[in-house]
Amino acid sequence: MVIKTLQYNLFCINPRKFKIDSTELNTRVNFIQETKREVQFMKDKISESKKENSSKQQTQSEDSPLKMPQAVTGNSSNTRYSRLVNEADSPSNEFVGQTLAQQELIIGQQNEQLEQLASSMGTLKTMSRQIGHEVDEQAVMLDDFGHEMEHTQSKMENTLGKIARVMRLTNDRRQWAAICALSGILAVVIVLFFVL
Repeated sequence: MVIKTLQYNLFCINPRKFKIDSTELNTRVNFIQETKREVQFMKDKISESKKENSSKQQTQSEDSPLKMPQAVTGNSSNTRYSRLVNEADSPSNEFVGQTLAQQELIIGQQNEQLEQLASSMGTLKTMSRQIGHEVDEQAVMLDDFGHEMEHTQSKMENTLGKIARVMRLTNDRRQWAAICALSGILAVVIVLFFVL
């Protein structure tokens, strides 16, 4: 008990070292105390059963018709026949049997819960694999989309460059002068065509 108190005090001084929070510690302490109470209750029940059995044996051996009178046997200390105690019918064995049956029932329920947990874990594992595959596929699609966007962006930059060059040419005075000269030549050709 002193060692457990010392361990508890050490935990209270440095809880990070043991990686247990105070609620977990309280849960464990309560479990240990509850277990001690149950063990003590079982010990008391067994000792009461033993006392009752021994008192019943004494009263039964005194009242038993199998007990020979001392005058007939001539033996004052022991009787030749004595009643055997049937330990299978004693209350302590019934209590132990009931406790074992309850524990087996609890173990069966826990096994069923573990099987359900295992099946749900398998389902979650399958779903996580499917989600992983879908995420991988979408990552590939996003990569393709990124490459297409880069290609489109380079085409747009080329087109914008060409448009800028054309715009610069339209603003150039030499181009206007060439257009005017060609228009004049065209007018002279048309006039000559109709005159001749």
